[in-house]
This record gives sequence, C-alpha cells and structure tokens, in this order.
Amino acid sequence: MPQPPEIVTTKDLSYIQDALSWELLAAKKFAMYAQIAQEQGVKDICERLSRMHQNHYQKLLSHLDPAKAITNQPTSQ
Repeated sequence: MPQPPEIVTTKDLSYIQDALSWELLAAKKFAMYAQIAQEQGVKDICERLSRMHQNHYQKLLSHLDPAKAITNQPTSQ
C-alpha cells in the first residue's frame, strides 16, 4: 500500500477537517435516532451505525494526532 506524503497541505487539512465533521455529525445523528426509535431492530441498526461513524472519526483523528484519538472520543448524545 502506498504511503501518504510527509507534507500535508492546507487543502489536505481542510478535507480532513470536513471528513471529521461529517463523521461526527453522522455518529451523533444515528445515536439520536437510536434513542427515539421504537422498534428494537431499528434501534440496533442505528446504534451500530453510530459506532461505525465513531470508529471512522477515531481513525481519521489518529492519523493526525494519535494522542487525541485516545482522549477526545466523540460522545453519542
């Protein structure tokens, strides 16, 4: 697998920031949907999707700063 370049441009950081925002928003929305869902099957799917987006958020964050990935986990509220 090819390695990413050592230098990250401002545009690269902007794309990563957007991706982090999208993943965090998706995680929060699915957590909210899980809370209001009345059917257990729907609730389970929403919880799984929320965790998936939280994991994506953590992976992106860990590429930027491994220390932050451990301490700044998104909350599912």
